Amino acid sequence: MRMRTLITTFGPDPENTLAAMRAISYERLALVLSEDDLNTQAQKIIRKIEEDSRGEIDNIFVDQYDLKDCFRRIVDYVLRILSIEHGDAHEAASLCINISGGSKIMGDAALIAAIHTGVRAFHCEKDKIIKFPVIEGVTLKDRLSDSQLAILKEIGAFDSLEDISRKMGSRLTDETIKKSLRKLKKMGIVKTQIREGGIFAELTESGIFILETINRLERGRSSAPGK
Repeated sequence: MRMRTLITTFGPDPENTLAAMRAISYERLALVLSEDDLNTQAQKIIRKIEEDSRGEIDNIFVDQYDLKDCFRRIVDYVLRILSIEHGDAHEAASLCINISGGSKIMGDAALIAAIHTGVRAFHCEKDKIIKFPVIEGVTLKDRLSDSQLAILKEIGAFDSLEDISRKMGSRLTDETIKKSLRKLKKMGIVKTQIREGGIFAELTESGIFILETINRLERGRSSAPGK
């Protein structure tokens, strides 16, 4: 059964979370929170509202000081909901994310997760609602060409152009490999270095993170029913 789900960051002050709950229609509420925020007065207020309305509530526990941990756990939750209920990890119309309920790190991670998974994103306050320009259903993977994605998945630790060409085999021409590497470098995903013997390339820290995210998106889609 498909349910409209509101994912919201959450902290000691429940006001922005309450603002999101008033502004956005939902059937399931998912709180992004640290274990320190469990059973606080603020969390009890939210839980009481959901119990009175017979709503469903989930907790997404994160390390509120670790942006990558927050991001990964939000993405994993989004993909789990989509794969279970939608059968397609790209169909995100019934989910939305509010980034204003918790810490700045949580909010930044939630916005990045929304952009990378193609889920609508909002910043809700008592007297203000901001909708971010997220393209619904368009994931991080969709922003890369097939050749860029192929190279991203195959590139190792300072591979030479010859190494990459050998890994690609007949899938990509040398010219396509060079063009794709230039674009990946411009995006900050790949870095290159001239050494004796030619040009060598490897993933940047951002590139490693992006590859990890793409792998998560693909696992989420492959776990969907009927896939």
